[in-house]
Amino acid sequence: MRLLSTIVACLALAGLVARGSAQDQSFREEPDSVAVRQGETVTLTCAIDNVAGIVQWTKDNFALGSDRALPGYPRFTITGDVNRGQYNLLVQDTLLEDDGTYQCQASPTETQQGIRSQNAQLTIYLPPDNPVIEEGSSVSVIAGQPKNVTCRADNGKPAATLTWWKDGQEITEGITYITEDAGEKRKNGVSILTLNPSVDDHGKVLTCQSSNPAMDANKETTTQLNVEHTPVVVVQSDPPLVEEGSSVSLSCESRANPGEVRSSSGSRNDVNYQWKKNGVVLAGENGQVLRLNNVRREDNLQVFTCDATNAVGTNSANITLSVQYGPEPLKTTGQVIVDRGTSATLVCKWSGNPSPTIMWTKKGSSSVLGTGDTLTFPIVDQSHSGTYQCTAVVPGSGEDSREVVLIVNGPPIISSFEVQYASSGDEGQIECLSSNSPPPSRMAWTWNGIMLDTGTEGRFTAEQRDVHGGRLSVLTVSKVQAGDFAEYNCTVWNRLGLTSKIITLRQKEPLPLAAIVGGAVAGLVLILVIVLLVFVFCHRRRKKQGASNESITRLEVRDGQETPPKEKVEIIHRDHEAAKDKVPPPPPQRKYYITADYDDRDYSSKTSLGAPPPWTPPGGTYQDYKNGNLYSNPYNNYSSYPAVSEHSYERASIASRASRASEAQKKPRMMTHV
Repeated sequence: MRLLSTIVACLALAGLVARGSAQDQSFREEPDSVAVRQGETVTLTCAIDNVAGIVQWTKDNFALGSDRALPGYPRFTITGDVNRGQYNLLVQDTLLEDDGTYQCQASPTETQQGIRSQNAQLTIYLPPDNPVIEEGSSVSVIAGQPKNVTCRADNGKPAATLTWWKDGQEITEGITYITEDAGEKRKNGVSILTLNPSVDDHGKVLTCQSSNPAMDANKETTTQLNVEHTPVVVVQSDPPLVEEGSSVSLSCESRANPGEVRSSSGSRNDVNYQWKKNGVVLAGENGQVLRLNNVRREDNLQVFTCDATNAVGTNSANITLSVQYGPEPLKTTGQVIVDRGTSATLVCKWSGNPSPTIMWTKKGSSSVLGTGDTLTFPIVDQSHSGTYQCTAVVPGSGEDSREVVLIVNGPPIISSFEVQYASSGDEGQIECLSSNSPPPSRMAWTWNGIMLDTGTEGRFTAEQRDVHGGRLSVLTVSKVQAGDFAEYNCTVWNRLGLTSKIITLRQKEPLPLAAIVGGAVAGLVLILVIVLLVFVFCHRRRKKQGASNESITRLEVRDGQETPPKEKVEIIHRDHEAAKDKVPPPPPQRKYYITADYDDRDYSSKTSLGAPPPWTPPGGTYQDYKNGNLYSNPYNNYSSYPAVSEHSYERASIASRASRASEAQKKPRMMTHV
């Protein structure tokens, strides 16, 4: 019986153990959200029944670790009795950085799923800075005119609550409350009080009070109201917009109440004025009107102040001078270099008044790409490279422009011809030009299983050099053979990639005979045109010279028919001015033949010296076609010809009849006018 009882007890105990191990792990206690002041200590509770997995804490979904000492977090510790499943998170000397969302977790096992607690928000409170009234310790207001008074308490968490008091009485109307983000989870509290002051408010104290959960007691600051009846001042500009170089008048208009200066002798109405420029008193300028002459662009946006003073005090009004002037560059980026696929921003800033309208165009195009100080391309490729112009326009004052260069780096670009030519037996060259940025790090030729960067391989020599617009690789083939007319691969590398291009070398065709003949004819025509132009130029030049020099004319006079000359005469005109007063009219309808052959041996010596003067072609100039000389008719400018008897003539010596007989049959070369 005792043995049977022992067996039953063991089986019962085993059943209990089996039932216990089959239970899932679960939370007995989960953490709750809590808020504490900075510097305080806080504990987030976590208790788990039937713990099977690894227990850890997370902050903002970031695991802090499973070691109860939490290495790396000296102010954090996992506390509690492990045997009771306690995994509480203790945070000592809390800081603002501890603010966040926490969670207790148990990892899954082979037989059980992992579990996570509810989120617990740990909020760290920070006291704000002392409240400040922005207007200072004294607020000057004008009776009957609304006045905003601003109080702020910065850097609180949460933002400070602000309340207003006047002489111990809380103000509940006319208040606007806003918060500003101060960074690091802090907030600025700002309260704007709109006052409608009266004379009775003068001297009263305004109090701004701040409170916050992290503060033991409220804090406050005060300001005293100074309600004045000072002049209300308005400054106006005539004209409102001043052209550069012109004049402008600034007038100071004031309304004062009361407007009197009291003294022992009585009172009188009076308002005194004083002008300032940028806060500096302008000596001697104490009238209601300030006159400015020859205003320059440097005066634009200068602040002029009119101080008006009455019995109560002084009030001021400002005006910012507006001077119209054309665009003036302030800043340009000059050159921008970016990689393909990135963004690019071009900057071009201008000053001007009114503010310039800035337009962007690409050089060579009139299309407007954008407006404003900057032109941004979110993603660029090499097609964006180029020179861009930013043009600033001020209506009525002109325009100006500047250039900004955009260089887009990209893989190499090969811009050589795909087909190049050479002649058999001659030296041939194949060119490969890489013309983009960045410059190539390597250029290589491959053909027929050969790769050559630089140097010589048999009859092939590769050379590289920098040229305008890029880098050139030249493959030179000495004594080109038929098998050299093939395809050559030019490959270029830079830091952004590589590019290859197949270049075909072909046999150069001989120049056709028609092209040779055509070229020769064109060259001949060009030479003839040049000769003709030179001839015309010389002709006109000698024509001008002949009008002021003595003229020697040799002529042969005939009566309309071609008869042997009787005598050869050389006529030298000595005094043209004396001949102007005695010039008989020319004989009508006479026909003359002019000869340039001064070696004519048949020229008759019986020519009458009383014959009419020789005819000269229109324009007063003819050419000696044998000697190539130009002659000018000295009488061409006169309305009639001089009498022969009033001029001296010198006859040319006549060669002996015998010496001329052998040339009697020689015909003179003539220019004939009918």
